[in-house]
Amino acid sequence: MQNSPVIKTLRIFSKQDIKEFALFVQSPFFNTNQSVVKLFEQIKKHYPEFDDKMPDKRSLFEKSFGKIKYDDSFMRVTLFRLLELAKEYLIHRNLKRNHLLKETILLDELNYCDLYDSMLKSIDDLNKKIIKQSVKDVETYFVKYKLEFYKNEVKAKDTKLITYKDTLNEDLMLEQRNLNIYFFISSLKFFQYFLNQKDFVVNASGYPDFVNDILKFLDLNKEYLDVTALKSYYLLILLMTGKDDKYFFELKDLLLEDKADLSYLEKFNLISVLRNYAHRKLNEGNTDFKESILEVTRYSIDKDILSNTEHGRYISETRFMNLIWTANLSEESEWFEEFIKKFKNRIEPDKRQYVLAYCYGVLEFKRGNYSGALEKLGKSGPIKNVFYKAAIKQLTLMNYYELKWFVPAAELLDAYRHFVRADKLLPETYIQRCNTFINYFSRLLKINDNIENKVYEISEMITELKSTSQNWLLKKAIELEK
Repeated sequence: MQNSPVIKTLRIFSKQDIKEFALFVQSPFFNTNQSVVKLFEQIKKHYPEFDDKMPDKRSLFEKSFGKIKYDDSFMRVTLFRLLELAKEYLIHRNLKRNHLLKETILLDELNYCDLYDSMLKSIDDLNKKIIKQSVKDVETYFVKYKLEFYKNEVKAKDTKLITYKDTLNEDLMLEQRNLNIYFFISSLKFFQYFLNQKDFVVNASGYPDFVNDILKFLDLNKEYLDVTALKSYYLLILLMTGKDDKYFFELKDLLLEDKADLSYLEKFNLISVLRNYAHRKLNEGNTDFKESILEVTRYSIDKDILSNTEHGRYISETRFMNLIWTANLSEESEWFEEFIKKFKNRIEPDKRQYVLAYCYGVLEFKRGNYSGALEKLGKSGPIKNVFYKAAIKQLTLMNYYELKWFVPAAELLDAYRHFVRADKLLPETYIQRCNTFINYFSRLLKINDNIENKVYEISEMITELKSTSQNWLLKKAIELEK
């Protein structure tokens, strides 16, 4: 029951959402089916956990409807109706949050009904709200475009404006400019997502339409870059495609200025790209980016820009892993541990066990408690995420080595090598990092078998490792040289 579509939907609701949804379900305007009301009253008792203690369908049926005979078809229909109401509530919640978009829907309806006096008043009210709003994101420019569109709709139907062509042309150009900004931000935002997916999630190919044309246009028409959101995506694409460090530092400065006109989502995307770029530089052995990535991470934690959506309940397990990798760069174990304690309840419940097992395993390894680290890793349970599968295997190997358990290390290394070769979900960049670790770890094990005759090979390996981000392997190689 806890994995049914309706429970998965209700699980993302905040406490305020649950309260409002209860009123929503009880309102005869939205729902006249009392069976749905009774069912929801029982289900909400298990919010927010909705864990394995939740009753099954039969028990829930009995608690909701008394001792009448169980009817599975009726139960499925009632659950379906509750799910449909939850979707309707999400539409309501979205419009409540996106108040400017809601105003454009009103304008569309007033235009449809030919209520032009009301429409002009609503246009004026919406314009004031846009001016007052500090955030100027992609949706704001869509609303500004719609605002100018409806202004021009009214003017086009007013015969008095036949002699006012200059004014109409100026407004038409403003409509076009806002549409352009909306299109440019949306296109570059998609391209940024595409590049991120290509590098870090799946092995994608192809190239989106118009991107180079947009970049050339913006390069020739710099006044468009006065729009902070557009400038941020423009610089993001230049960074991700050109790999020029100057764009990294320009974007980092833009982020840390904490501009009010950048939305939560734009800051979230900016943090993601900066972090990924800095990690790549660190993996190439460029330690100059260590402090920058810590700055960006601390900013994201201080401002709580950690979830995919503003005020989101959960941090994705992949993002949590990235935060752990970054926190591990810090020499402050206390800060690392404090971060885990503060945010562990922001991990989704069904993923929390293996995420925390890895986190505490990293923390114990950092402290030099290798047996304790293995104990933590052993409590991971079933692991759903391929990145955690790889990371836990690698951390286990490092603990085996520190404990000088070379025979089980060799056996696990062989299994790890096979896993990396066989898994189709690991992106190419991550596979390269795994293979680098596997190759050098294998060489470390072989050297430990016959260290006296391996002096040259140790020296050679140290030289090679200095150009990578494999600091632990480098440290172990230097120890062998001594």
